[in-house]
Amino acid sequence: MNLLTTLLAFAVTLGILVVIHEFGHYWVARKCGVKVLNFSIGFGKPLFVWKNPKDPDQVEWRVSAIPLGGYVRMLDERDESCLPIKSEDAKRTFNSKNVWQKFAIVAAGPASNLLLAILLYSIIFFAGTTDLLPIVKAPLPGTPAAYAAIEDGDKILAVDGKPVSTFSDMRLEMLKHAGQVIDLEVESSDGNVRGKRIDLAGLKLEEDEPGKDSFADLGVELKVGDPYIRDFVSGSVAEKAGLKKGDTVLAIDGKKITDIKQLVNLIREYPNREATFTVLSADGKKQDVTFTPLAVEDENGKQIGRIGAVFGVDLPKTTVSYGLFRSVWEGAKKTWDTAVFSVEMIWKMLTGEVSVKNISGPVTIADYAGQTARLGLEPFISFLALVSISLGILNLLPIPMLDGGHLLYYSVEIVTGRPVSERVQMAAQKVGIAVLCGLMFLALFNDLNRLMP
Repeated sequence: MNLLTTLLAFAVTLGILVVIHEFGHYWVARKCGVKVLNFSIGFGKPLFVWKNPKDPDQVEWRVSAIPLGGYVRMLDERDESCLPIKSEDAKRTFNSKNVWQKFAIVAAGPASNLLLAILLYSIIFFAGTTDLLPIVKAPLPGTPAAYAAIEDGDKILAVDGKPVSTFSDMRLEMLKHAGQVIDLEVESSDGNVRGKRIDLAGLKLEEDEPGKDSFADLGVELKVGDPYIRDFVSGSVAEKAGLKKGDTVLAIDGKKITDIKQLVNLIREYPNREATFTVLSADGKKQDVTFTPLAVEDENGKQIGRIGAVFGVDLPKTTVSYGLFRSVWEGAKKTWDTAVFSVEMIWKMLTGEVSVKNISGPVTIADYAGQTARLGLEPFISFLALVSISLGILNLLPIPMLDGGHLLYYSVEIVTGRPVSERVQMAAQKVGIAVLCGLMFLALFNDLNRLMP
C-alpha cells in the first residue's frame, strides 16, 4: 500500500508540475501568434493522442511513454519536419518572432512553476496552517547554543535581523547562515527580550549519518512537554499496575525523564526487571508505581523492556491564517524566500561550501511525495509548492538545453542586437548535454546512496 501511495503521489506530482510548466510555454506562444503543433506530457513514443475537433490548428495533445518531463513543439523553419511551411503560416513560426516574444515564450515555463507555488502557498495560508513555535529547550553543555547563553523556554524572535514566527522558519533562516556567526533576538519565558550571538560553524544542510540532525549538535532543539501516557495496548502491564491515561512520567528509579526518546530507551533497559515509575496524574497528584516491564526481543534478538503504553508530548503550536490578499502576499514572500535559498545553495555547491550530496533525483522526489501524501493534504501541497519552485529555478539555470540557456542567448541578442550564431549554439548544446547527463547521474547516485543502509 505504501509503494502504491508513493507511485501515485509521484505521478500526481510530476503530472501537475509538467502540465503547468508546459502550459506556460503553450499559452504565451499562442498569445504571441505562434502555431503550436504538439503538447506532450512525457517523452518518446506517444501512448495517447487527442485533437480538439474545434481547434483550427489541430494541436496534438499527447501522453508519452517516458514520464520525466514534457515539451511543447512549435512551428519553426529550423525544424526540417515542419517544412514546407504554408504561406498562411509563415508569420506564425517561432523563429519569425522578435527576441522579446521568444524570451517571453521561453520564460513562461519556469514562471508558471513559480506562480503555481505562490498559488499553493496562498491556499495554505488562507485555509490556515498549524506550525510549531520557535521555542527551544535548554541546550546541552558545550554546544554553541549553551555558549550563547540560550536558556530553556527561550523563544527565537529573529535570526540575523529577520523576524521568524515558526520553528521551520527559524531553521530555514539559520541554514541560510550556516558557517557564520550571527545574532539572535530571543524572548525568555518571563517576557524579557535580549540579543544573543551564536556560531553556526557546525550547521550542515546534508548530514553525514542518516537520522542525524546538526541542529541538535548546535543545541537548538524544540522544547516539548514532558512525556505523558496517551493510550495503552490492550492488557498492558502498565495499565494493570495502575498507571492511567494522562499520567506524566517524571522519573524511573529516580532517573529524571528529560524527553520521550530517553523515556523509551530507559524502559528498554528493564526487561523482566522491577522498576519504580514516578508519575504526575492529570489532577496534579504525584505517586510512585512499581511493576515489572515485559521482556521482548528487538530486531537484533536482544531482550528489551516493554510496558504497553503509547506516549505523547505537548508541542508549542500556533495556527497561522490570513485573509485573501495577505495570504497571496505571504505566498509570494514564501516563494521568493525559498527561491533565493535555492539559488544560494546552488552557488554554495559550485563554490564547495555545500556538498553536492544535496542534489536529489526522481527516487528521492518520489519518496518524499509518498511520505507527504500519507501525512495529509497540507504537507503534500507544501511539498508540491517546494518542488515546483525547484523545477522553476532549475530551468532558469544558464545551461544550454534548459530554458535558462535559451534565455541567455536571447539576453545576449538583446544587448548586442544580433542573435547568437548557430555554430556557437551547437557547440554550447553539446556542453549542455554533457552537464545535464552529469547532473542526472549525480542525482541518481545520491538517490541510490540514500537508499543504502
